[in-house]
Amino acid sequence: MTKLFSFLAIALVSSFLLVNCTNADHSAPATTDDYDTEVLTKELEVAFEKMFKNVTLTNATEYFKTDVSDDFHTINADGIIQNKEELLQDTARLKLLEILDFKFFDQIIKVYLNVGIINGRLQAFSEDNYVGEVFYTAIFIKENDIWKYKNWQGTWTKDSPPPPSFLPEN
Repeated sequence: MTKLFSFLAIALVSSFLLVNCTNADHSAPATTDDYDTEVLTKELEVAFEKMFKNVTLTNATEYFKTDVSDDFHTINADGIIQNKEELLQDTARLKLLEILDFKFFDQIIKVYLNVGIINGRLQAFSEDNYVGEVFYTAIFIKENDIWKYKNWQGTWTKDSPPPPSFLPEN
């Protein structure tokens, strides 16, 4: 019995030392609870609004220089996968994003330390005509106090009309 007690005591002390020694940087918050999630959620709302205003033919080049992660990638509702450079070259998609109007709803924002995940739905309109609805996930990473746009995943809802094609015609 004393061997079991000694083993448990040693294991407990070792665990305590291991945890405290590996978390030597006490100035950095260790958990999401150490952050003000209300402030971070508001920051992410602002970053998301800024992203959607700037992922357009007119604004994308400058926005992608400062507010988009170097390893950005997107999986669009039409199944096209693009990295940062490929999206910037896709002028047809950027032009469409510029001319459509969007209504966002059912948005949920989650913050995990320096990662922000935004899920929701959007409806797209062209001159007040409904053109489709997308479920989306946008991911942002906080780097040097800037929430950088890292990822987009969109999926057409089952009730949407057929999406436009961005594939070149042969």
